[in-house]
Amino acid sequence: MVTLVKTRRRINSVKTTRKITNAMEMVASVKLWRYWRVMSRSDAFIRTIEEIIVHLQNELPPADTFNAKRHGRLIIVVNSNIGLCAGYNNDIFRFASSVLKPTDRIIPIGMKGKSHYKNLDYQFDDSYTMLNDKISFGEIAKFAFSLLEEFYRLNYESVQIVYMNYLASMTYKPTIEQLLPLKKPAQASSSALLGPVIEPNAQTLLEQILPTYLANKIYHAILVAQVSEQASRRVAMKNATNNASDILDKLQLEYNKARQNAITQEITEVVAGGNN
Repeated sequence: MVTLVKTRRRINSVKTTRKITNAMEMVASVKLWRYWRVMSRSDAFIRTIEEIIVHLQNELPPADTFNAKRHGRLIIVVNSNIGLCAGYNNDIFRFASSVLKPTDRIIPIGMKGKSHYKNLDYQFDDSYTMLNDKISFGEIAKFAFSLLEEFYRLNYESVQIVYMNYLASMTYKPTIEQLLPLKKPAQASSSALLGPVIEPNAQTLLEQILPTYLANKIYHAILVAQVSEQASRRVAMKNATNNASDILDKLQLEYNKARQNAITQEITEVVAGGNN
C-alpha cells in the first residue's frame, strides 16, 4: 500500500512538471514568432542604413581613425534574464571568454551575464543589464548615445557586441560584431553609376546618421539574440516535456504492477482466511 501511495505521488509530480514544461514551450513559441517578425523588419532597415553608411564612407578621403590614446575595448555581451534555455548562456559565455582580454570592459545585457561576470577579473558595468527585458528602442537609443560619447572621448579602442546569431529554427551560433569605429568599406567600383548629391557633405551626414545606425545595430542584435533564446528554450522545454511523458509511462506501469500485486495479495489473504 505504501508503494502505491509513493508511486501515485511521483506520478502527480511528474504530471505537474509536464504541464509546466508544456506551457513554457508554448510561451516560448509565441515569443519566438513575435520577435522573429520584428527581427525580419529590422533586417531590411539595417541593410538599407548600412548601404548608406558605406556610400558616405566612400565619399570621404581615406583616413586612419585609430588614436594611440585609446585604451581597451568595450564588449557588450547579450545573454538571457532567466535560464531553462539549454546551453544558450553557456555557449555565449564560452565564446565571449575566447575573445575577451584582461583590459576589456564588459557591459552584460541580461541578468545571467551580470551574475556570471560580477566576480570575474574584468572591468564591469551593470547599468544596462535589463535592456533586453522589454526591448525599448528609446532606452537602447540612450545607451547607444552614451557609448558614442565615451568613444568620442577616446575611452575605447573599439566597441563590439557578442550575441547569439539566429541561423535556423534549431541552429544558432555565437558571434561578435564591431560597432565602433566603423569598418572601412571595400573600394568602390570605378564602373559604378553616379551616386546621389550629398548635402551639406558626407562627413556631416555621417556624423548625424551614426547615432541612429548604432542604436539600430544594438537593437537588431538584441532582437536576434531573443529569437535565438526563445528557439533554444522551446527546444529545451519540448525535450523536457517528452522526457516527462516517458517517465510518466514507466511510473504508470510500475503503479499498475504494484496495484495488481496488492489486489492479488488481498485475494490470497481472503481465500486463506476462508479456508481456515
